[in-house]
Amino acid sequence: MTKQLFTCILCCISVAISTLTYAEDMPAGYYDAINGTQDSILKGTLKQCIREHTVIEYGSPTWEVFYYSDQDSNGYCMDMYCDDWKQFTTPGVAVSGCNIEHSFAKSWWGGKKSDPYKDCYHLNPSNSQANSARSNYPLGVPVKDVFTSGSLRIGKIHHEVLNVDFSVFEPKDEYKGDFARAYFYMATCYGRDLNGLYPDLPPYDKKKTPGWRLDNKDVGSKYAMQNDNYLEFQPWEQAVLIQWHRQDPVSEKEINRADAVSNFQHNRNPFIDYPYLAEYIWGEKAGQVLDMTQLMASFDPDFVPGVSNGWRGGAQDIEQIDSSSLQGGDRGRLILLDGLLLIIRGDHTYTITGQRVE
Repeated sequence: MTKQLFTCILCCISVAISTLTYAEDMPAGYYDAINGTQDSILKGTLKQCIREHTVIEYGSPTWEVFYYSDQDSNGYCMDMYCDDWKQFTTPGVAVSGCNIEHSFAKSWWGGKKSDPYKDCYHLNPSNSQANSARSNYPLGVPVKDVFTSGSLRIGKIHHEVLNVDFSVFEPKDEYKGDFARAYFYMATCYGRDLNGLYPDLPPYDKKKTPGWRLDNKDVGSKYAMQNDNYLEFQPWEQAVLIQWHRQDPVSEKEINRADAVSNFQHNRNPFIDYPYLAEYIWGEKAGQVLDMTQLMASFDPDFVPGVSNGWRGGAQDIEQIDSSSLQGGDRGRLILLDGLLLIIRGDHTYTITGQRVE
């Protein structure tokens, strides 16, 4: 079924000099091809939707993107790795004490400075010390901290299959979904295509081995990734990511950031635009055919985003109602109904990740 042209929500990012950055209009039919697909075909088709984009050169141009994508209303750099935020000065100039961090570690594909190395959907400004401590570790919940920056914990976990301990990093709760959706994007944009190949991951060794790097115990991808199928992640990492995606839903900050990146790269992160899509690949809807009419987009005017430090207004302010009190004219309301957080839109209800509840 052909969808109407969706226009991205008007995005205003306040910066120190009081300029505005607006989201570009989404191309007509951008996601049309994924409707009616499932599993590997869905993910491969999503790759076709997002893979072609403008590649931003790494360095000063990246900091220009960050100036619009990661600046709060007071001019501070929103550092997801550290609570000690520093101020921006000029577009293209690095923030004092900060690096450009690859949230999806560059060593995971061999470190070559190809397109994934430069993709701003997974690049973030990071405190230099936190960046160094994070190394190339995957996302996870450490059993015991060995480093903390206030926004980042580093520690060890145990891999049951390999029977080894390895390091992981855990961000603050309000950033966990942001990181998960960046990982989903990277696994889709640069992982397997419809033919099951890896054309976007350059060989990482002299044997010209394609795929994620799994040969080195000192590289986190050995424990987090796999090259056996389209899911890309090992089961334990997949479980962590989908859990964080559910627990920390798309926030207004994340929507604004994605819109700003889109203005430069001219592609989208589908797991921010349609949060429930992740469930059809890595979650509870795996194996089912996608029906786009059952999803609400985050750029829909009735979508109710979370915020970076919890629910809008705080969980204590969410309206609790029973089914009998719903009105057909209710729109864009966030409620707690029978223990579930829901968005009310007319005669339909949606989960906080945009799934229509029948």
